[in-house]
Amino acid sequence: MELVKNKASGKHFIIINDNENGTGLMVTPQGEVKELKLQLFDHGEAIDPEGALGDRLLTAEQIKKYEEYLDTLLPRG
Repeated sequence: MELVKNKASGKHFIIINDNENGTGLMVTPQGEVKELKLQLFDHGEAIDPEGALGDRLLTAEQIKKYEEYLDTLLPRG
């Protein structure tokens, strides 16, 4: 999982996809999926998703939305 930190708020966002136009599809701390400008964020870092909630980097809503997104990509059979 890759995280970026918003320069203004200091909150972490999960990157789903980087686009070539300088934007990225991200999961916000409120659990919403939005396309945002990458210039609003510090460089990303890869983290272990298991520890992100416990480390208080992410919200439960973010983790849930990210897992829902993964389920659409990798259906469990």
